Amino acid sequence: MRGFIEIFKMDFKNLIRNPVLVGYNTVFSILLTLIMGFLTSGAYANPTDAYNYYAVSFLIYCMLSGAMTSTNCFMERDIKKPNLRIIHSPVGSFPIYFSKIVSSFLFDYICHLLVILILTLSLYLNFGGANIGYIILLMAPIEFAASALGVFFCCIFKTEEAASTLLSNAISILAFLGGTFFSFDGMGGVLAFASRLSPVKWMNDTFFSIIYDADISLVLPLFAGSVVVSAVLVFGCSKLFKTEDYLC
Repeated sequence: MRGFIEIFKMDFKNLIRNPVLVGYNTVFSILLTLIMGFLTSGAYANPTDAYNYYAVSFLIYCMLSGAMTSTNCFMERDIKKPNLRIIHSPVGSFPIYFSKIVSSFLFDYICHLLVILILTLSLYLNFGGANIGYIILLMAPIEFAASALGVFFCCIFKTEEAASTLLSNAISILAFLGGTFFSFDGMGGVLAFASRLSPVKWMNDTFFSIIYDADISLVLPLFAGSVVVSAVLVFGCSKLFKTEDYLC
């Protein structure tokens, strides 16, 4: 346990010292919200609704994009070099990949909570009001699953570049279909059906139901599903991770 804590601390420090990752997980999300909210505010009776829609949808998009945080934490070249000594230590392989998942999850979670705080205080956006606790609760397993997904892809493809490229493309496609940039619900049955094939759509529906309808009926299914996906991905990492691949 002590070995895991020491590795976790090192990984977490590497993340918070990386200005690119800090900016991507905070400033990027805020800028996207401001730009898209401004461009589409004329389509809403209340311009604030445009900012609110994109604040929530881009929050979900950035949570899923947290998978790229863990790929960087796990196999970025400058990170791998100082971690070589861990490979030869008696801690075993589990702390090596699991610490990357946990540190990436905690880093992304804190960054995205900060985004919510900034947007709430500056633009007075609605993230659930009295039900904001459900939003914060749901974020945790989704962030963890995204981090585990990034490490899982690194275990498969052996390099950060391949894992990050594939994940970035896949997440962008799912986000587009799921209504991150605009909703497909009013564009005909075919497009609406295609949108529902994306898990991003399920997340958007759940978050917006909590925020606008005070409906928490979808919280448990999404929470449980995210936990199951996290467990499956961690198990997959345990089966696929090989220290000799990490050394290459």
